[in-house]
Amino acid sequence: MTEERVVVITGGASGLGAALTAHFVGRGDHVTMNYRSQAKAGKLVAELNTPDRLLAVKADVAVRAEVIAMLDQTVERFGRLDVLINSAGINRDAPFLELTDEDWDSVVDAHLKGTFICAQEFVRRKPEGLGHIINLGAACALQGRKNGANFCSAKGGISALTKCLARELAPRIQVNCLIPSAVDTEEVRERYHLDKPEGRKRVLDGIPMARLGALDDVTYMVDCILGSRFTTGENFFVNGGEYMH
Repeated sequence: MTEERVVVITGGASGLGAALTAHFVGRGDHVTMNYRSQAKAGKLVAELNTPDRLLAVKADVAVRAEVIAMLDQTVERFGRLDVLINSAGINRDAPFLELTDEDWDSVVDAHLKGTFICAQEFVRRKPEGLGHIINLGAACALQGRKNGANFCSAKGGISALTKCLARELAPRIQVNCLIPSAVDTEEVRERYHLDKPEGRKRVLDGIPMARLGALDDVTYMVDCILGSRFTTGENFFVNGGEYMH
């Protein structure tokens, strides 16, 4: 893999995806940032102001034709593909008996089907050379949680898919799963009511390292994964000890 990489980040305009986009652009890589929200993408593109190294492409990762167009644009613009980070996803939480078919399908499609399609089309456009796929998982795939059967099931599928791809694509392409939790993002702040003292205390009481994760805690781990040469099919936890496996 060359020093300046070509990195595709799905869900790259918000949350951890946006932090990863900024990180790779900042280190001099060429990045395709996939997005669904024009407002968020436009704001990030303006902030980074690196038109020579950043390609923003609107695409639904669960629609193969849109993924194909995104990756073809990437190859046309930057000449190749090196890294795929599957970060796109949505949440539609509800008690199990209240989940609708749409709640199930939309979440599973965004996370699991999207990861499958993006990985498949990425590999098809990388017939030679070393590469790396990083899928974003979740600890709840292993321990479950209330009101998230759709999300947890999708993330559990991603964990299994990661191992399958790691076996099939080795030794040329490494496939690993990044599992962040308790990281200070807008979604986490809203979900766990971190703006309220009682909500913040409840979360921090469950983290042995006694703080929320920072975005650069996640980008540091991603750099470690990409720097590895003999690791595939593994889960990498970034959660301050909140969940130990």
